[in-house]
Amino acid sequence: MGEVEIAAILAAAIRQLDKGVPLLVSSTTPAGVALAERRFTGSPVRCRAFPLDLPFSVGRFLDLERPGLLVLVETELWPGVLARAARRGTPVLLVNGRLSERSARWYSALRPILGRALGAVTYVLARTETDAERFSRIGIAPGRISVGGDMKLDRPLAAEPPFAGAFRQLAAGRPVVVAGSMASDELPLVLDIRRRLVEGGLDPFLLLAPRRPESFDETAAFLARQGLSVARRSRPDGGASSRPDAFLLDSLGELAAAYRLGTAAVLGGTFVPKGGHNVLEALRAGLPVVHGPSVFGIRATLEAAAGAVFAAPDGASAAAVLARLLGEPESRQSAAAAAARLFESSSGATRRAAAKALELLR
Repeated sequence: MGEVEIAAILAAAIRQLDKGVPLLVSSTTPAGVALAERRFTGSPVRCRAFPLDLPFSVGRFLDLERPGLLVLVETELWPGVLARAARRGTPVLLVNGRLSERSARWYSALRPILGRALGAVTYVLARTETDAERFSRIGIAPGRISVGGDMKLDRPLAAEPPFAGAFRQLAAGRPVVVAGSMASDELPLVLDIRRRLVEGGLDPFLLLAPRRPESFDETAAFLARQGLSVARRSRPDGGASSRPDAFLLDSLGELAAAYRLGTAAVLGGTFVPKGGHNVLEALRAGLPVVHGPSVFGIRATLEAAAGAVFAAPDGASAAAVLARLLGEPESRQSAAAAAARLFESSSGATRRAAAKALELLR
């Protein structure tokens, strides 16, 4: 889903520079394809599913589409795709390139096997100097790598979601804690945070967005077993009281917009060993973000967002930080200002990627 969002802003930037370039946006997952189709409704940009990384399916796809340039996003380094692109002489651009230390070690260990495939990468626009060094370490020539910046910083502020009015009625003036991209294993911690806030005299309304669509029903059942009244995005008129305890965002592609309804955020994937999920959506909405200890995938972004993000080793600490943020408007304003400075100082990555794509295409 995140890669599709990057592809969407890149496609828009390319069309600003050259409206005549035909564009195809693809994804390997049904959710990604559905999101792309929504993003490009009424647009000349085409969308379709991308095949599994098997020689015959990739070959048929490339034979049918005959791309003049293949743009991959972040870490989508599929060996079969790269090998087929090299065979056809199709240039390959990797945008918003990111590589964790763990992935870098894995690719380095398989360099004798993957070396030829990685040689098909024409150019890498890495997010950071650290990412650039890691791509060099796995075998991509330094002359084919530069730091382009993080394209996610160029995403505009999302419009308010279509359910904003109904949501505010349910919130009834309560502060809203958005728990975004939460893993199933993090749900007990989220409810523990809410319990501690209630015991401390606060009355938060929880907006909960699970990471995986397949866990929506399971999450609703879990909340109900814990005695919470839950309103669901997919069922605005059913099941919940007129003043529910939580709102379950059981939809795709609406989390960035939903952050606009929040007072503060708790970031998923950081209280389990997943390295953290997209923190920029919450920061773009101006929310202070509380995160856990597992941040190896977003550490550079968190460092750049100092003053807007707050570390907490466990649920008790997260609740204490949230209690302060919810009770101090000036602290939230200071965090919003720090987030705004991050975006103001780091724009332009998408424009650079669009220019490089057209350069390679031509």
